[in-house]
Amino acid sequence: MTLRWIWICALAMPLGAQTLQLEDVLRSVESNYPPLLATLLERDVAGGAAVQAKGQFDTQVGATLGADQFGFYPNQRLDVGVNQNLRWQGAQVYGGWRIGSGDFPDYRGLDATRDLGEFRAGIKVPILRGREIDERRAGLAQTELGLRIADLTVDQQRLLVRQLATNRYWDWTAAGARMRIAEDLLRVAQERDQALRDAESLGAIPRVEVTENQRQILQREAQIVEAQRGVQQTAIAMSLFYRDAAGVPRIASDAQLPDALPATALLDEAQVTGDLRVALTKRPEIATIAAQRAQTRIDIDVASNQTRPSLDFGLGITAENGSGSIKRGPNEVKATLTYQVPWQRRVAEGKLQQASAKHSQLTQRELFARDQVTAEVRDAASAVRAAHERTLLAAREVTVALDLADAELRQVGANLDYLRALTIYEQVTAKLLP
Repeated sequence: MTLRWIWICALAMPLGAQTLQLEDVLRSVESNYPPLLATLLERDVAGGAAVQAKGQFDTQVGATLGADQFGFYPNQRLDVGVNQNLRWQGAQVYGGWRIGSGDFPDYRGLDATRDLGEFRAGIKVPILRGREIDERRAGLAQTELGLRIADLTVDQQRLLVRQLATNRYWDWTAAGARMRIAEDLLRVAQERDQALRDAESLGAIPRVEVTENQRQILQREAQIVEAQRGVQQTAIAMSLFYRDAAGVPRIASDAQLPDALPATALLDEAQVTGDLRVALTKRPEIATIAAQRAQTRIDIDVASNQTRPSLDFGLGITAENGSGSIKRGPNEVKATLTYQVPWQRRVAEGKLQQASAKHSQLTQRELFARDQVTAEVRDAASAVRAAHERTLLAAREVTVALDLADAELRQVGANLDYLRALTIYEQVTAKLLP
Protein backbone atom coordinates (compact mmCIF):
# COMPACT_ATOMS: atom_id res chain seq x y z
CA MET A 1 0.00 0.00 0.00
CA THR A 2 1.43 3.36 -1.02
CA LEU A 3 1.85 6.26 1.37
CA ARG A 4 -0.70 8.26 -0.63
CA TRP A 5 -3.30 5.50 -0.25
CA ILE A 6 -2.65 5.38 3.49
CA TRP A 7 -3.34 9.12 3.73
CA ILE A 8 -6.55 8.78 1.70
CA CYS A 9 -7.78 5.99 4.00
CA ALA A 10 -6.90 8.03 7.09
CA LEU A 11 -8.78 11.07 5.82
CA ALA A 12 -11.78 8.94 4.91
CA MET A 13 -12.10 7.55 8.46
CA PRO A 14 -14.96 9.21 10.36
CA LEU A 15 -14.01 11.47 13.20
CA GLY A 16 -16.32 9.41 15.38
CA ALA A 17 -13.78 6.55 15.22
CA GLN A 18 -11.41 8.49 17.46
CA THR A 19 -11.40 7.63 21.16
CA LEU A 20 -14.07 9.64 22.91
CA GLN A 21 -12.70 11.50 25.93
CA LEU A 22 -14.67 12.84 28.88
CA GLU A 23 -13.73 16.41 27.92
CA ASP A 24 -15.38 15.85 24.52
CA VAL A 25 -18.67 15.09 26.23
CA LEU A 26 -18.36 18.02 28.65
CA ARG A 27 -17.59 20.43 25.81
CA SER A 28 -20.69 19.20 24.02
CA VAL A 29 -22.71 19.81 27.19
CA GLU A 30 -21.50 23.41 27.39
CA SER A 31 -22.32 24.10 23.75
CA ASN A 32 -25.38 22.05 22.91
CA TYR A 33 -27.19 20.63 25.96
CA PRO A 34 -30.71 22.18 25.82
CA PRO A 35 -31.50 22.37 29.58
CA LEU A 36 -28.20 24.16 30.22
CA LEU A 37 -28.75 26.50 27.28
CA ALA A 38 -32.20 27.28 28.69
CA THR A 39 -30.67 28.11 32.06
CA LEU A 40 -28.15 30.42 30.37
CA LEU A 41 -31.10 32.59 29.35
CA GLU A 42 -31.54 33.47 33.03
CA ARG A 43 -28.70 35.93 32.53
CA ASP A 44 -30.57 37.56 29.67
CA VAL A 45 -33.60 37.95 31.95
CA ALA A 46 -31.43 39.52 34.64
CA GLY A 47 -29.73 41.67 32.01
CA GLY A 48 -33.11 43.01 30.93
CA ALA A 49 -33.85 43.96 34.53
CA ALA A 50 -30.49 45.75 34.70
CA VAL A 51 -31.28 47.72 31.55
CA GLN A 52 -34.65 48.62 33.03
CA ALA A 53 -32.99 49.87 36.23
CA LYS A 54 -30.59 52.00 34.20
CA GLY A 55 -33.66 53.51 32.57
CA GLN A 56 -34.26 55.39 35.82
CA PHE A 57 -31.32 57.55 34.72
CA ASP A 58 -32.55 58.11 31.18
CA THR A 59 -32.54 61.70 29.99
CA GLN A 60 -36.07 63.15 29.97
CA VAL A 61 -36.90 65.63 27.22
CA GLY A 62 -40.24 67.41 27.00
CA ALA A 63 -41.98 70.30 25.32
CA THR A 64 -45.17 72.26 25.95
CA LEU A 65 -46.87 74.39 23.33
CA GLY A 66 -49.77 76.62 24.29
CA ALA A 67 -51.81 79.48 22.89
CA ASP A 68 -54.67 81.74 23.98
CA GLN A 69 -56.72 83.11 21.11
CA PHE A 70 -59.98 85.03 20.53
CA GLY A 71 -59.86 86.61 23.97
CA PHE A 72 -58.63 89.79 25.55
CA TYR A 73 -55.04 88.50 25.74
CA PRO A 74 -54.03 86.54 22.64
CA ASN A 75 -50.60 84.95 23.11
CA GLN A 76 -48.41 81.99 22.23
CA ARG A 77 -46.08 79.99 24.48
CA LEU A 78 -43.41 77.33 23.89
CA ASP A 79 -41.42 75.60 26.63
CA VAL A 80 -38.72 73.00 25.95
CA GLY A 81 -36.90 71.27 28.80
CA VAL A 82 -34.50 68.46 29.64
CA ASN A 83 -33.96 66.68 32.98
CA GLN A 84 -31.24 64.25 33.94
CA ASN A 85 -31.05 62.19 37.14
CA LEU A 86 -27.46 61.62 38.28
CA ARG A 87 -25.95 58.76 40.26
CA TRP A 88 -23.75 61.27 42.06
CA GLN A 89 -25.33 62.18 45.40
CA GLY A 90 -28.82 61.59 44.02
CA ALA A 91 -28.65 64.92 42.24
CA GLN A 92 -30.72 66.10 39.30
CA VAL A 93 -29.70 68.63 36.66
CA TYR A 94 -32.05 70.38 34.32
CA GLY A 95 -32.04 72.86 31.51
CA GLY A 96 -34.47 74.41 29.10
CA TRP A 97 -35.66 77.28 26.98
CA ARG A 98 -39.01 79.00 26.75
CA ILE A 99 -40.56 81.85 24.84
CA GLY A 100 -43.84 83.67 25.33
CA SER A 101 -45.17 86.33 22.94
CA GLY A 102 -48.41 88.28 22.74
CA ASP A 103 -50.50 89.89 25.45
CA PHE A 104 -50.61 88.58 28.98
CA PRO A 105 -52.63 89.73 31.99
CA ASP A 106 -50.66 91.17 34.87
CA TYR A 107 -51.06 88.05 36.95
CA ARG A 108 -49.39 86.06 34.14
CA GLY A 109 -46.71 88.57 33.35
CA LEU A 110 -43.93 86.05 34.01
CA ASP A 111 -45.08 84.03 30.97
CA ALA A 112 -43.86 86.83 28.68
CA THR A 113 -40.24 86.79 27.51
CA ARG A 114 -38.04 88.78 25.19
CA ASP A 115 -38.12 87.86 21.52
CA LEU A 116 -35.19 85.40 21.85
CA GLY A 117 -36.74 83.67 24.84
CA GLU A 118 -35.39 82.66 28.22
CA PHE A 119 -32.76 80.00 28.92
CA ARG A 120 -32.61 78.17 32.23
CA ALA A 121 -30.31 75.62 33.91
CA GLY A 122 -29.91 74.32 37.41
CA ILE A 123 -29.21 71.51 39.83
CA LYS A 124 -31.09 69.97 42.72
CA VAL A 125 -29.18 68.07 45.41
CA PRO A 126 -30.63 66.20 48.39
CA ILE A 127 -28.77 66.86 51.63
CA LEU A 128 -30.39 64.36 53.99
CA ARG A 129 -32.88 61.88 52.57
CA GLY A 130 -31.81 60.50 49.20
CA ARG A 131 -28.21 61.70 49.26
CA GLU A 132 -26.37 58.50 50.18
CA ILE A 133 -28.88 56.21 48.46
CA ASP A 134 -32.28 56.39 46.86
CA GLU A 135 -34.62 53.95 45.14
CA ARG A 136 -33.12 54.61 41.72
CA ARG A 137 -29.56 53.83 42.73
CA ALA A 138 -30.73 50.98 44.98
CA GLY A 139 -32.59 49.37 42.08
CA LEU A 140 -29.52 49.61 39.89
CA ALA A 141 -27.27 48.04 42.54
CA GLN A 142 -29.76 45.24 43.17
CA THR A 143 -30.05 44.36 39.49
CA GLU A 144 -26.27 44.17 39.27
CA LEU A 145 -26.43 41.65 42.12
CA GLY A 146 -29.24 39.99 40.17
CA LEU A 147 -26.80 39.41 37.31
CA ARG A 148 -24.47 37.74 39.78
CA ILE A 149 -27.31 35.54 41.07
CA ALA A 150 -28.23 34.59 37.49
CA ASP A 151 -24.63 33.51 36.86
CA LEU A 152 -24.70 31.45 40.04
CA THR A 153 -27.98 29.82 38.98
CA VAL A 154 -26.28 28.79 35.76
CA ASP A 155 -23.29 27.43 37.70
CA GLN A 156 -25.56 25.41 39.97
CA GLN A 157 -27.29 23.87 36.96
CA ARG A 158 -23.93 23.38 35.27
CA LEU A 159 -22.60 21.38 38.24
CA LEU A 160 -25.59 19.05 38.17
CA VAL A 161 -25.50 18.57 34.40
CA ARG A 162 -21.75 17.97 34.29
CA GLN A 163 -22.06 15.42 37.07
CA LEU A 164 -24.77 13.55 35.16
CA ALA A 165 -22.77 13.71 31.92
CA THR A 166 -19.63 12.47 33.67
CA ASN A 167 -21.48 9.54 35.22
CA ARG A 168 -22.99 8.59 31.86
CA TYR A 169 -19.53 8.65 30.30
CA TRP A 170 -18.05 6.38 32.98
CA ASP A 171 -21.06 4.04 32.72
CA TRP A 172 -20.38 3.73 28.99
CA THR A 173 -16.65 3.21 29.52
CA ALA A 174 -17.29 0.54 32.16
CA ALA A 175 -19.77 -1.20 29.85
CA GLY A 176 -17.03 -1.29 27.21
CA ALA A 177 -14.63 -2.84 29.72
CA ARG A 178 -17.21 -5.52 30.57
CA MET A 179 -17.69 -6.26 26.88
CA ARG A 180 -13.93 -6.69 26.38
CA ILE A 181 -13.80 -9.13 29.29
CA ALA A 182 -16.67 -11.13 27.76
CA GLU A 183 -14.91 -11.15 24.38
CA ASP A 184 -11.65 -12.32 25.98
CA LEU A 185 -13.43 -15.14 27.80
CA LEU A 186 -15.15 -16.26 24.62
CA ARG A 187 -11.86 -16.23 22.73
CA VAL A 188 -10.23 -18.38 25.43
CA ALA A 189 -13.11 -20.88 25.32
CA GLN A 190 -12.99 -21.03 21.51
CA GLU A 191 -9.23 -21.63 21.52
CA ARG A 192 -9.66 -24.29 24.21
CA ASP A 193 -12.40 -25.99 22.17
CA GLN A 194 -10.04 -27.12 19.43
CA ALA A 195 -7.52 -28.41 21.96
CA LEU A 196 -10.21 -30.39 23.76
CA ARG A 197 -11.50 -31.85 20.49
CA ASP A 198 -7.97 -33.01 19.62
CA ALA A 199 -7.52 -34.54 23.05
CA GLU A 200 -10.90 -36.27 22.86
CA SER A 201 -10.12 -37.72 19.46
CA LEU A 202 -6.96 -39.24 20.94
CA GLY A 203 -8.95 -40.66 23.82
CA ALA A 204 -7.13 -38.52 26.36
CA ILE A 205 -10.31 -36.96 27.77
CA PRO A 206 -13.95 -37.98 27.81
CA ARG A 207 -16.50 -36.44 25.43
CA VAL A 208 -18.25 -34.71 28.31
CA GLU A 209 -15.41 -32.21 28.68
CA VAL A 210 -15.80 -31.14 25.06
CA THR A 211 -19.54 -30.79 25.56
CA GLU A 212 -19.04 -28.76 28.74
CA ASN A 213 -16.69 -26.38 26.95
CA GLN A 214 -19.23 -25.95 24.13
CA ARG A 215 -21.81 -25.07 26.74
CA GLN A 216 -19.43 -22.43 28.10
CA ILE A 217 -18.97 -21.05 24.58
CA LEU A 218 -22.71 -20.64 24.17
CA GLN A 219 -22.96 -19.10 27.61
CA ARG A 220 -20.20 -16.63 26.86
CA GLU A 221 -21.73 -15.75 23.51
CA ALA A 222 -24.90 -14.89 25.43
CA GLN A 223 -22.80 -12.79 27.82
CA ILE A 224 -21.37 -10.89 24.87
CA VAL A 225 -24.86 -10.14 23.60
CA GLU A 226 -25.75 -8.85 27.06
CA ALA A 227 -22.52 -6.83 27.26
CA GLN A 228 -23.14 -5.30 23.83
CA ARG A 229 -26.62 -4.33 24.95
CA GLY A 230 -25.03 -2.65 27.99
CA VAL A 231 -22.71 -0.65 25.74
CA GLN A 232 -25.57 0.38 23.47
CA GLN A 233 -27.79 1.31 26.40
CA THR A 234 -25.14 3.47 28.06
CA ALA A 235 -24.20 5.06 24.73
CA ILE A 236 -27.83 6.03 24.17
CA ALA A 237 -28.05 7.47 27.70
CA MET A 238 -24.83 9.41 27.09
CA SER A 239 -26.16 10.78 23.78
CA LEU A 240 -28.44 13.15 25.71
CA PHE A 241 -25.25 14.98 26.68
CA TYR A 242 -23.02 14.17 23.68
CA ARG A 243 -24.43 16.14 20.73
CA ASP A 244 -23.30 17.49 17.40
CA ALA A 245 -23.03 21.17 16.48
CA ALA A 246 -26.73 21.23 15.56
CA GLY A 247 -27.70 19.88 18.98
CA VAL A 248 -28.67 16.42 17.68
CA PRO A 249 -27.77 13.53 20.05
CA ARG A 250 -24.84 11.42 18.88
CA ILE A 251 -24.54 7.75 19.79
CA ALA A 252 -20.89 6.91 20.30
CA SER A 253 -19.60 3.85 18.46
CA ASP A 254 -17.76 0.94 20.04
CA ALA A 255 -14.62 2.08 18.21
CA GLN A 256 -14.66 5.25 20.33
CA LEU A 257 -14.44 3.35 23.63
CA PRO A 258 -11.35 4.09 25.75
CA ASP A 259 -8.98 1.18 26.27
CA ALA A 260 -9.53 1.04 30.02
CA LEU A 261 -10.97 2.83 33.00
CA PRO A 262 -8.51 5.25 34.67
CA ALA A 263 -6.67 4.08 37.74
CA THR A 264 -7.81 5.11 41.20
CA ALA A 265 -5.80 7.33 43.53
CA LEU A 266 -5.70 7.95 47.26
CA LEU A 267 -7.39 11.15 48.43
CA ASP A 268 -5.27 12.54 51.26
CA GLU A 269 -6.53 14.80 54.03
CA ALA A 270 -4.46 17.80 52.97
CA GLN A 271 -6.15 17.81 49.58
CA VAL A 272 -9.60 17.47 51.15
CA THR A 273 -8.91 20.41 53.46
CA GLY A 274 -7.81 22.57 50.54
CA ASP A 275 -10.74 21.50 48.38
CA LEU A 276 -13.16 22.27 51.21
CA ARG A 277 -11.74 25.76 51.54
CA VAL A 278 -12.24 26.33 47.81
CA ALA A 279 -15.75 24.83 47.90
CA LEU A 280 -16.86 27.27 50.59
CA THR A 281 -15.99 30.15 48.26
CA LYS A 282 -17.10 28.66 44.92
CA ARG A 283 -20.25 26.68 45.68
CA PRO A 284 -23.11 28.53 43.95
CA GLU A 285 -25.59 27.94 46.80
CA ILE A 286 -23.44 29.82 49.32
CA ALA A 287 -22.57 32.62 46.91
CA THR A 288 -26.24 33.01 45.94
CA ILE A 289 -27.31 33.47 49.54
CA ALA A 290 -24.50 35.97 50.05
CA ALA A 291 -25.68 37.96 47.01
CA GLN A 292 -29.28 37.86 48.23
CA ARG A 293 -28.10 39.07 51.63
CA ALA A 294 -26.32 41.96 49.92
CA GLN A 295 -29.59 42.84 48.19
CA THR A 296 -31.42 42.97 51.51
CA ARG A 297 -28.59 45.12 52.91
CA ILE A 298 -29.44 47.62 50.18
CA ASP A 299 -33.12 47.43 51.18
CA ILE A 300 -32.11 48.18 54.77
CA ASP A 301 -30.03 51.18 53.69
CA VAL A 302 -32.87 52.57 51.56
CA ALA A 303 -35.50 52.11 54.28
CA SER A 304 -33.20 53.63 56.91
CA ASN A 305 -32.50 56.59 54.64
CA GLN A 306 -36.22 57.17 54.09
CA THR A 307 -36.77 57.69 57.81
CA ARG A 308 -34.71 60.89 57.62
CA PRO A 309 -36.18 64.34 57.02
CA SER A 310 -36.01 65.69 53.50
CA LEU A 311 -33.68 68.65 52.97
CA ASP A 312 -33.00 69.56 49.34
CA PHE A 313 -30.84 72.31 47.95
CA GLY A 314 -31.53 73.85 44.55
CA LEU A 315 -29.54 76.29 42.46
CA GLY A 316 -30.67 77.64 39.10
CA ILE A 317 -29.99 80.44 36.64
CA THR A 318 -32.18 82.09 34.03
CA ALA A 319 -31.14 84.39 31.21
CA GLU A 320 -33.33 86.34 28.78
CA ASN A 321 -32.02 87.49 25.42
CA GLY A 322 -33.25 89.66 22.60
CA SER A 323 -35.28 92.83 22.58
CA GLY A 324 -38.51 93.63 24.31
CA SER A 325 -39.73 94.91 27.61
CA ILE A 326 -38.00 93.65 30.72
CA LYS A 327 -40.40 92.03 33.17
CA ARG A 328 -37.61 90.74 35.37
CA GLY A 329 -33.95 89.88 35.25
CA PRO A 330 -32.79 89.80 32.57
CA ASN A 331 -30.38 87.38 34.31
CA GLU A 332 -31.23 85.77 37.64
CA VAL A 333 -29.67 83.28 40.05
CA LYS A 334 -32.11 81.42 42.28
CA ALA A 335 -31.32 79.28 45.31
CA THR A 336 -33.79 77.21 47.29
CA LEU A 337 -33.65 75.12 50.43
CA THR A 338 -36.63 72.85 50.99
CA TYR A 339 -37.20 71.04 54.27
CA GLN A 340 -39.83 68.40 54.93
CA VAL A 341 -40.17 65.98 57.81
CA PRO A 342 -42.58 63.02 57.81
CA TRP A 343 -44.76 63.23 60.88
CA GLN A 344 -45.23 59.46 60.78
CA ARG A 345 -42.67 57.13 59.27
CA ARG A 346 -44.60 53.87 59.19
CA VAL A 347 -43.90 53.08 55.52
CA ALA A 348 -40.14 53.43 55.92
CA GLU A 349 -40.11 51.74 59.34
CA GLY A 350 -42.16 48.83 58.00
CA LYS A 351 -39.78 48.37 55.09
CA LEU A 352 -36.83 48.56 57.47
CA GLN A 353 -38.31 45.89 59.73
CA GLN A 354 -38.99 43.55 56.79
CA ALA A 355 -35.56 44.01 55.26
CA SER A 356 -33.79 43.52 58.60
CA ALA A 357 -35.70 40.30 59.30
CA LYS A 358 -34.98 38.96 55.82
CA HIS A 359 -31.31 39.84 56.21
CA SER A 360 -31.15 37.88 59.45
CA GLN A 361 -32.89 34.94 57.80
CA LEU A 362 -30.38 34.86 54.98
CA THR A 363 -27.50 35.06 57.47
CA GLN A 364 -28.75 31.90 59.18
CA ARG A 365 -29.30 30.18 55.84
CA GLU A 366 -25.78 31.01 54.76
CA LEU A 367 -24.36 29.56 57.98
CA PHE A 368 -26.32 26.35 57.46
CA ALA A 369 -25.34 26.18 53.77
CA ARG A 370 -21.67 26.36 54.75
CA ASP A 371 -22.17 23.57 57.29
CA GLN A 372 -24.00 21.52 54.68
CA VAL A 373 -21.23 21.97 52.10
CA THR A 374 -18.66 20.94 54.69
CA ALA A 375 -20.62 17.78 55.47
CA GLU A 376 -21.06 16.98 51.77
CA VAL A 377 -17.35 17.36 51.05
CA ARG A 378 -16.37 15.22 54.03
CA ASP A 379 -18.89 12.51 53.10
CA ALA A 380 -17.85 12.53 49.43
CA ALA A 381 -14.19 12.27 50.42
CA SER A 382 -15.01 9.30 52.66
CA ALA A 383 -16.84 7.62 49.77
CA VAL A 384 -13.88 8.18 47.43
CA ARG A 385 -11.46 6.67 49.93
CA ALA A 386 -13.67 3.64 50.53
CA ALA A 387 -14.13 3.09 46.80
CA HIS A 388 -10.38 3.35 46.30
CA GLU A 389 -9.79 0.65 48.93
CA ARG A 390 -12.42 -1.62 47.34
CA THR A 391 -10.76 -1.17 43.96
CA LEU A 392 -7.38 -2.21 45.40
CA LEU A 393 -8.93 -5.27 47.02
CA ALA A 394 -10.68 -6.17 43.77
CA ALA A 395 -7.38 -5.92 41.90
CA ARG A 396 -5.75 -8.27 44.42
CA GLU A 397 -8.69 -10.66 44.11
CA VAL A 398 -8.08 -10.96 40.36
CA THR A 399 -4.62 -12.43 41.04
CA VAL A 400 -5.92 -15.21 43.29
CA ALA A 401 -9.47 -15.84 42.04
CA LEU A 402 -10.51 -19.22 40.74
CA ASP A 403 -13.27 -17.65 38.70
CA LEU A 404 -11.28 -15.01 36.85
CA ALA A 405 -14.28 -13.67 34.94
CA ASP A 406 -16.26 -12.79 38.06
CA ALA A 407 -13.18 -11.24 39.69
CA GLU A 408 -12.47 -9.05 36.68
CA LEU A 409 -16.08 -7.91 36.49
CA ARG A 410 -16.02 -7.07 40.19
CA GLN A 411 -12.87 -5.05 39.61
CA VAL A 412 -14.60 -3.09 36.84
CA GLY A 413 -17.57 -2.50 39.13
CA ALA A 414 -15.32 -1.32 41.94
CA ASN A 415 -13.48 0.99 39.60
CA LEU A 416 -16.78 2.42 38.34
CA ASP A 417 -17.95 2.98 41.92
CA TYR A 418 -14.75 4.91 42.58
CA LEU A 419 -15.23 7.10 39.50
CA ARG A 420 -18.84 7.81 40.47
CA ALA A 421 -17.75 8.73 44.01
CA LEU A 422 -14.99 10.92 42.62
CA THR A 423 -17.49 12.67 40.35
CA ILE A 424 -19.69 13.50 43.33
CA TYR A 425 -16.61 14.77 45.18
CA GLU A 426 -15.72 17.01 42.24
CA GLN A 427 -19.30 18.26 42.18
CA VAL A 428 -19.52 19.15 45.89
CA THR A 429 -16.11 20.83 45.75
CA ALA A 430 -17.15 22.77 42.60
CA LYS A 431 -14.26 21.26 40.63
CA LEU A 432 -16.66 20.33 37.85
CA LEU A 433 -17.13 23.99 37.02
CA PRO A 434 -15.14 24.90 33.88
